[in-house]
Amino acid sequence: MDLYIVTGHTKGLGRALVEQLGRETEVELIALGRAPDGPIPGGAQLFVDLADPRAVDVVCDRLEARLRGKRFGKAVLFNNAGVISPVGMLDRVDAAELERNLVVNFVAPILLMRRFLAAMETQAKQRRVVNISSGAGRRPIFGWGAYCAAKAGLDMVSRVAALEAQTAHTGVLVASVAPGVIDTPMQGVVRSASPEEFVDVEHFRRMKAAGELRDPADVAADLLRHERSGKLFAEPLADLRTLGE
Repeated sequence: MDLYIVTGHTKGLGRALVEQLGRETEVELIALGRAPDGPIPGGAQLFVDLADPRAVDVVCDRLEARLRGKRFGKAVLFNNAGVISPVGMLDRVDAAELERNLVVNFVAPILLMRRFLAAMETQAKQRRVVNISSGAGRRPIFGWGAYCAAKAGLDMVSRVAALEAQTAHTGVLVASVAPGVIDTPMQGVVRSASPEEFVDVEHFRRMKAAGELRDPADVAADLLRHERSGKLFAEPLADLRTLGE
């Protein structure tokens, strides 16, 4: 039996990952997000507000209690949850939104990685972390200061975690993956921005109109296939679009 933990599962890529994993018989699935506690196919969902670091610790306590005494061949954490807002020039965005963006996109994934790796050290033969990053973490985009910074930070902490695992010979595998442009609600937020807030908004609107956004289900299938083959972890920073079949 393998364990998969997925954050941000109520929509978009997270929902697609949970739906596909929930159909598998040899997987225990835990989904973390802003949905009430309850059963889901393959496991359970636990409510957590990832914008609150204290809430992250609380849900980790609950998760560890739920899994106590269990053993897994492999445990995988998908840090998928993310927010794009606020979109706009840095001196014009709301401070509270800015803080929320950095906590959800950067702080919460680090806290979850920390607790996951420690808890699963004795419970899983293999430990893997997949951080869903973005091309925005690897190049500047007007109006996306918080999102770009958070994803760049996520890339770097993934590189550090991979280096630590390699140096300490723990066997842990870590990858920060840019999945490409996906047809998710986040893209709807991007397209709703004004040109003053986001100068490239027309480009993203054209991509949607031309059908150039990938279906979340296809991206989820690619991620799971490459995670299971190990190809995803060839380097700490990965781009799903260049991994091939």
